[in-house]
Formats: sequence, structure tokens, C-alpha cells
Amino acid sequence: MNQKCKDVFEAYELPFETYFQKGIEHITQIHDETELIWVMRGTTTIVCDGESYDMIPQTLFMVNAYQTHTISSSDDSIIISFRFKKEHLQMNNQSFEGMHFINRIYTLEELAVKYKEVPMLISQLLKLLISTNPSSLLRYKIIGYYNMLIYELYTMLLKEKYLDVKKRDIPIYLNRLNVITEYISQNFIRKLSLDEISDHVGISRYRLSHFVKEYVGISFRDYLFNMRLEYALRLLRDSNLSISDVTKMSGFSDIKYLNKLIRERFKTTALKYRKRIKEQIRHCKEEPSNLQEFFLELKQCLTRLEEPQY
Repeated sequence: MNQKCKDVFEAYELPFETYFQKGIEHITQIHDETELIWVMRGTTTIVCDGESYDMIPQTLFMVNAYQTHTISSSDDSIIISFRFKKEHLQMNNQSFEGMHFINRIYTLEELAVKYKEVPMLISQLLKLLISTNPSSLLRYKIIGYYNMLIYELYTMLLKEKYLDVKKRDIPIYLNRLNVITEYISQNFIRKLSLDEISDHVGISRYRLSHFVKEYVGISFRDYLFNMRLEYALRLLRDSNLSISDVTKMSGFSDIKYLNKLIRERFKTTALKYRKRIKEQIRHCKEEPSNLQEFFLELKQCLTRLEEPQY
């Protein structure tokens, strides 16, 4: 990837990287991540292993890991690409290693007919990414939607190779993920158990535990503690509450434990984190002006994805 290209949502610390690009000319490159490229506007030519593919608006292309390729596009082009971090795929047994996409161009129309979950999940994922109200809850939803997208892409890959694979009822899974994350988000400050959430969701305690691990990528306990920690970090950033009050309001039992978690993640204490982050927060909140055009174009594309034919 061109060094000028930056992961737009790097601050979320996601298991994938997102790039918005226009009028690009990337010389021969190779990387160890699988990449999904979507041309939203203009034309783009991708050369993979010496073969050329000409893309028009609303088409997608998969570049396999370690595949030599070049990308060039028209000056008026707008392109979005996702790079799937290899470590996350391997950790969650979702790696594409040993399984490669056949290089070809996919249209949204084709995907809507043959693999309707893929454009639906891309649409929902992008909606979350460009939300104007980022939060820790949003981050975990993004990860859950992303893991479902990876599964569907893997299913698509197998179907392209004429193999029979088990399908998942994605709308039901998306609803379940939303119910679980919303309930935890509303109740994480108090004592919360798997049994209580399983009763609320209507699935067994065992299934709930595995569902959270599979789609959020961490255990229920770690998820609950991360929600508390990230709420505490938000209070440290956005308020002048005492560290003791932040601890209590976040659901932690004592300041020492909060400091322990912050030290593990940031190598500092809660008080020093507050001082450092307040110095940086104004700069961090500034959104690069060149992203406005991408977001506008993206919203128009998402509207099209939601039309009946998709």
C-alpha cells in the first residue's frame, strides 16, 4: 500500500484496515493480507499475476494474500478497500491460507442474487464505521459484523469451488448480536451474569458464551471488563470526576484494579492517562477534510445497496 494511504479507522483498533482512495497509481505490491476492493466511482484496473481486470462502479475484487498486483484508477475514482489482518483470522480459525479466491470481478447485482449476505454485511459494517457517535459498544458491533462477513466470504469462496457448505441465518445472528451487545452496554456497570443475559436473549448459557467468543472474539468476562474499562477511559477523557468516582461509576471494585488494567494497556496510571489524553484529544477529534467526499459518496452507495434489488 502506498505510504500516503492511511487506515481511516485506525483509532478503533479493529481486526482489519480500511482505506479510502482516489486517482491512485500503485506500482507492483505484495502483502500478507487478503484484500477486498470496492470501486464506488470511476474506473480502476487491477493487474494480478500478470492478468488485467477492468473495474467499473459498484464492482468488487478480491486480492489473495501474497499475490503480486498493481492498481491504477481514473482521476475521478473513489475506492474503498479492506485488508483482513492475518493474526485475527488465524486466531479465530478464519484464515484463507490454502484457500484462494479466483481472480475475477464481482458486481453488486451478482452478489445480491448469489451471496446476498455479503453486500448486506458490507453495507451494515460501513454504516457502523461512519457513525457519528463512536463508542466502545460500536466497536464490538463492528467486530461482530466483520466476523460474520469473513464467514460469508469464506462460504462464497467454497461455493465458487463447487463445495457444499453450511449456511448461517445471518439476519437472526445480527439481531442476536445486537440484543446481546445492547443489553451488556446498558447494564455493564452492575453485576451481570451469563445466566441473566441468556434468559434475556433466549438461548442457553453455553450457546451464549460461545456466540460471544465466536463473533466478538473474546470471552464474555473479558468483554464485560473491557466495556467497563472503556467507559472509565471515556470518563477520564471527558470529565473532571475524581479517579475514585470514575472507578465506582464504571463498575470496578477499587482504584487499584482500574489502574492495573490501564497500566496493562497503556503502561501508565489513570491519572497520567487523563493528563496525556486531554492534551491530545482536540487533535484526535479533527476529521481530515478529504474524508468528507468519501463519506458522502459512501452514503450514496449504501443507499443504493439498500434498494429492493439488493
